[in-house]
Amino acid sequence: MARRPVVQIMMSSIFLGIWSVGTNAFVAQRPIASARPTTTGGASSISTIKLEAAPAKKVHILPTEADVTDAVHQIVETSAKSAIAARGHFSLAIPGGSVLKVLSTLDPESDWVEKTTLAFVNHKCVPVDDVGSAIEAQAREKFLDRWGLADIVSLGGTDDGTNEASEYEAKLRDLPESKLARDADGFPVFDLALVGVGDDGHIGSLYPNRGEIDVVDGPWIVPAFMKDPPSISLTLPVMQRARSTVISAAGKSPKYPNGKASAMRLAVADESVTPKEFPASALREYAVWIFDEPNGSEMNFETSTVEKAVADA
Repeated sequence: MARRPVVQIMMSSIFLGIWSVGTNAFVAQRPIASARPTTTGGASSISTIKLEAAPAKKVHILPTEADVTDAVHQIVETSAKSAIAARGHFSLAIPGGSVLKVLSTLDPESDWVEKTTLAFVNHKCVPVDDVGSAIEAQAREKFLDRWGLADIVSLGGTDDGTNEASEYEAKLRDLPESKLARDADGFPVFDLALVGVGDDGHIGSLYPNRGEIDVVDGPWIVPAFMKDPPSISLTLPVMQRARSTVISAAGKSPKYPNGKASAMRLAVADESVTPKEFPASALREYAVWIFDEPNGSEMNFETSTVEKAVADA
């Protein structure tokens, strides 16, 4: 029997949630149209939900870092071509960090870039041309300008996290469904979301034991004030709903000979953690997880192949 969600309502709104049968995964639905939040001291409260992690379904440990890079490249290419064949356009969401390094060596094989809209999984609230801090500026320098990708959903470039989140969501909502599809619940469906995971388990800018991970009842974008300057992030339901969500980890260093192996184990295989404590675990059953051998060394999975990883996406 499917488990019922444990819900703590902190505002006078009503929203629906379902537990996927046979899993412990909560999937948030749209708020009922007539729901209206109450305010306390001028600020709306937020509904919070106790999340639990479901088993991972698609985990691939590849022999080398180069194999992981190859798999991600092929997934970008095949996702773009499939989306364009289906509806004439490709929507891609990217984070910063190591994913930018992976994409920096991708040379698009066809003209899919001309039919691509790019958004950010998360982004600091800084001037968008600040190469030291802005993911957009870094991505432009590493590969976007070389690709010729011009349709980029950019931030406004201020340090006002609340306003930047509101305006970024408005920009995404203004995109026609031919560019950014929606599901039956009204959430956006990116064709491909490449999501990074931090050592503490954060995904995008959804950090452990903070309220942003609980925002599942409607918003697409949330401001995150974990650091200064703040940042914006896709909400968890948006990351979960992408046609393909891909998380990769590869590479090592003398200081970290197994890379992010411990974090990846917690994200994928540790049954004791919850998404509140380790947000990446909320994507277990939704993402394709691709690691090289060092980063997958704390998990008991057989070695896979690039072909299998690409096929799973």
